[in-house]
Amino acid sequence: MSTAGDHDAPDIELRDNRLSRGPVSEASSDAPRTPDQQKQEAELANRLSQLIEETNERVVPLVKMMRQHVDNMFARPEDERDEDELIGAVKPLLTQAEKTLQQTQGAIKGADPENKVSSRAKRHAQDHKATPEEQRLSEALKVLVEEVAGGIEYVKGKLDSFPRAKRDLGPLLDALGQPITQIVGGVGLLLAGVLNLLGNLLSGLGLDSLFRGILGATGLTAIYKGLGLDKWMKY
Repeated sequence: MSTAGDHDAPDIELRDNRLSRGPVSEASSDAPRTPDQQKQEAELANRLSQLIEETNERVVPLVKMMRQHVDNMFARPEDERDEDELIGAVKPLLTQAEKTLQQTQGAIKGADPENKVSSRAKRHAQDHKATPEEQRLSEALKVLVEEVAGGIEYVKGKLDSFPRAKRDLGPLLDALGQPITQIVGGVGLLLAGVLNLLGNLLSGLGLDSLFRGILGATGLTAIYKGLGLDKWMKY
């Protein structure tokens, strides 16, 4: 398994400056999307997919290493457990993972600075059929939620057996979850239809409650209700 040092956080904001595009021209607010607008949304979905896939490549191994460290320590006899050793092994991984996720969050936040794609995508969400680009994006988000957010919850649960490590690492684990929430929320604001795809994927994995918690934390549940999309969104 790779070491944490092999997964230096990328300069995502520099690499993905292409995410920040100028205003997207629109016709009237009720008009169907033009082929050019559909192309712009597909390109955005592909750029976001690549960004999140690259993030997963770096963060998922870090979370797996955290889990392994906790499991290995838990497997020791109680009188041989060393919480200082556990803290020292896990904390650098948490710091590195959070840095990568924060960079990803920043890049997604700047993906639609004029909110043109965002507002159009919400308007057409109810009658919108998922595109291959959106399916790819929902799969990337599924990995992020299942492997990273789910891994965080796993480690937090295991730390109940290590009270001192829990006091030290617990706030860092909570902080690591925040950019994940913002990443999912940011994508939901840009391409509303992706969240229903993601919800269906996570439902099949028994992660409904985790997904609903993310939606609630981002405020998207209230936003979609205000737009009349709450019945369309199953979550």
